[in-house]
Amino acid sequence: MLTAGIAFLAWSLLLGEWKKVGWQHVSAGAWLSVAYLVVFGSLVAYSAYVWLLRIRPPAQVSTYAYVNPVIAVLLGVFFAGEHLSLLQVCGLAVILGSVLLINLVKYRS
Repeated sequence: MLTAGIAFLAWSLLLGEWKKVGWQHVSAGAWLSVAYLVVFGSLVAYSAYVWLLRIRPPAQVSTYAYVNPVIAVLLGVFFAGEHLSLLQVCGLAVILGSVLLINLVKYRS
């Protein structure tokens, strides 16, 4: 992630994209959101993922990739007033059902 960030930064400097940004229009809340995503969405989450890979089977650890969008959608519904369609609810049920099936072997033994 760090390498990609440096590469994108260098590329944007070469293309002159920094001149096009209206920095005065970027709110403090936006900067805090980016800082939150860097710390918790990248550093903490990746560290937890690597740690879990040491103690759990990869098939179980990989389920976080399916559960995270479900949590994000539900947080949007509860805290941002977003609306869920019936199709989205069905999708969430399929995702959670799949995670349950992956982990079912663990619960049976």
